[in-house]
Amino acid sequence: MWRNYLKIAWRNITRSRGYAFINIVGLAVGMAASILILIWVQFETSVDRFHEHSDRIYAIWRNSTMQGEINTWDYTPAPYAPTMKEQFPEVEEVARISEWDKQLLTHDENNFYEQVTFTDPGFFRIFSFKAVEGDPVAALSEPGNIVLTVSVAKKLFGNSPAIGRSVTLAKQLDFEVKAIVEDLPVNTDFPFTAFLPFKKLEAMGWADDYWQNNSYRTFTLLSEGVDLDSFNEKFSDFTETNSEVEHISDFLFPVEDLHLYSKFENGKSVGGKIELIRMFAIVSIIVLVLAAINFVNLSTAQSEKRSKEVGIRKISGAGRGMLIGQFLVESTLIAFSAYLLAIVIVSFTFEIFKDFVGLSLENPFAEPYFWGISALYVFVIGILAGAYPAFLLSSFKPTAIFKSNMGSKGSFGLKPREILVVFQFAVVVTLISCVWIIQDQVRFVQNRDLGIDKENLIFHPVTESMRKNKVALRNELLALPEVVEVSYTFSPLTDIYSDTDGMEWQGKDPDYRPSIRRMGADANLVKTAGMELIAGRDIDVYAFPNDSLAAILNERTVKMMGFEEPIGQVIKDDAYYFTVVGVVKDFIMESPFEDVVPIMVTGPKRNLNFIHIRFADTGANMQALGSVEAIISKFNPDSPFEYSFVDQEHARKFVSQERIGKLTSLFSGLAIFISCMGLFGLATFIAERRRKEISVRKVLGASTVSVVALISSEFTKLVLISVLVGIPSTWYFMSDWLDSFAYRVSIDWTLFLWTGGITLLIALFTVSAQAIRAALVNPAEILKNE
Repeated sequence: MWRNYLKIAWRNITRSRGYAFINIVGLAVGMAASILILIWVQFETSVDRFHEHSDRIYAIWRNSTMQGEINTWDYTPAPYAPTMKEQFPEVEEVARISEWDKQLLTHDENNFYEQVTFTDPGFFRIFSFKAVEGDPVAALSEPGNIVLTVSVAKKLFGNSPAIGRSVTLAKQLDFEVKAIVEDLPVNTDFPFTAFLPFKKLEAMGWADDYWQNNSYRTFTLLSEGVDLDSFNEKFSDFTETNSEVEHISDFLFPVEDLHLYSKFENGKSVGGKIELIRMFAIVSIIVLVLAAINFVNLSTAQSEKRSKEVGIRKISGAGRGMLIGQFLVESTLIAFSAYLLAIVIVSFTFEIFKDFVGLSLENPFAEPYFWGISALYVFVIGILAGAYPAFLLSSFKPTAIFKSNMGSKGSFGLKPREILVVFQFAVVVTLISCVWIIQDQVRFVQNRDLGIDKENLIFHPVTESMRKNKVALRNELLALPEVVEVSYTFSPLTDIYSDTDGMEWQGKDPDYRPSIRRMGADANLVKTAGMELIAGRDIDVYAFPNDSLAAILNERTVKMMGFEEPIGQVIKDDAYYFTVVGVVKDFIMESPFEDVVPIMVTGPKRNLNFIHIRFADTGANMQALGSVEAIISKFNPDSPFEYSFVDQEHARKFVSQERIGKLTSLFSGLAIFISCMGLFGLATFIAERRRKEISVRKVLGASTVSVVALISSEFTKLVLISVLVGIPSTWYFMSDWLDSFAYRVSIDWTLFLWTGGITLLIALFTVSAQAIRAALVNPAEILKNE
């Protein structure tokens, strides 16, 4: 019986090659899109869930209530982890990690920057990163050891044994290699390539016992059977119990959820990356549904042709169940053919898609589970796409079939088919509008005044050898004709590494504890960064030695502190008293999508870790880079020239939103392609079915334009309805998306006029080809047999 089903199904498919082509290509494109998204979803949902005890691993997060708002962060002071393990028997293991800039590793003449972390031995007890040589737990128990990944060990030592060899950090600290671990997998959020003992930080006095110095992330492994809610309830006052810090509550958050659900509002997790993944997973399913709609529409549109076949087969004794089986076999065969084409499409587009999402996704074709899921995937799609046509066609009664010309009433067909076409183009309208709004938002933020001139400006990490010759290096750089200004800073101008809510100033309410960002600079930062000085002067420790305790405020800080005359005001930060010498226009160093934040730039009481160099605006940056490299290499020998352009680093902040725009554009294009294929098929069918009517109209004097308008008008009204349906859905989704940005565009209603017009033109262009073809047919050829 099944063999007979397949034969008949194949004959029907080959008999209607055009419609079969539309169905197979449309389904293939939809399947390929959904397969790629499912590969992405599988990767994202596997991040840091592969650890042996992942269900018991937690990250420490903390809530702080200030001025009625709850802020949530995941950084802790150095004594936090050991105190936690000491006081809670449920805690099986703890580990702290530092997240610093890349550090210079050196062995003989090999030197390069790597992502290094200082961590506890418990890190390798908590997380299942595999050791290749040595014992990483034992290695991190002594302050003079280092653990390397395989790739870094090979870069340093080639194919020679690494264990027992010496590695120098930042040209000042020597370590002995005691263990090698495999490169951390791509599906982890830990970027580290080298691990140093936290005990080294403590031995050097870099890890203090100050409970307000939140510089490290902390992870813990709870004992088996510990209930998270019960533990968090008694753990919430941990910070307040062990320090004088108030208004802070502590809680554990599952590492399994950290990658996808690390967005917090009002102290609770409200989502995160899962929102993006969920959105595109839904969009990929919708694209697949659009292809399935084509199958349903074209199958039901051909009901008149298939009705006689159904009638004859029923008269010959075929039951309804047998007919349903026959039609479902047809749809499954089409789904299978589409799947084979989809696999080809995925194979050719996989690398492009990886670039789209910015991830090192692994090709799933070598995995057995992929093909097992594929079989189920094809079967389900075949059944779902073919179910409605199968039940509809099998329900025809032979007596009704042979008494009347089915489908002669009404020019377009069944109401459900119209609804499906409206749904298809409502999706198209929504996606086109979303692309437009996303691009508007990105352009709006890209054109935002940052308060900093990011062009012709580079920064370079300051090594110990550069630090020892800081003044001489600065003077030689300033002597270059290509260099306009030089400044040393605590953090790069594209980020802020420190903030505090503990600043004090005259007239401040003791209960008022706003968070203020802070950074340090030595001299001429205003000129180097291209800031606008509003009052006072710049910090310059070379012209004014006392400027090591000077400060510059941005406008937001002045307003927040309530200063009418800010120059000369004294601000206490930790143990230092800084005097305000200047005020600059608000500037943005962090996310350009967020609101301006209060920032205080201070003199160099803290380490200055970066040097910023502004070039003359001559367009000869490469020549200038060569001159700067020669001087920095003189003071920083045997180290790579590790510079970054400020404008390029700033551009990276748009990557995520631009990626959303690209993915949305991709799916919009697929939706348009699939919907237009279906519309083309329906227009072809309707034009063919109405050719006698069109011929009669032409004989009676109808023009070609009127015939084209007659056929096109049936689809035009459906597209207009689609626009009306798509507008509120776009408004709902994009308003919610835009609300996640403090600095955002508003949705312009004229956008929907353009979107509606574009969608209508696409539909008319698709339909008009078949309408014109039908209108140009010679009536005599059609009516000669009547």
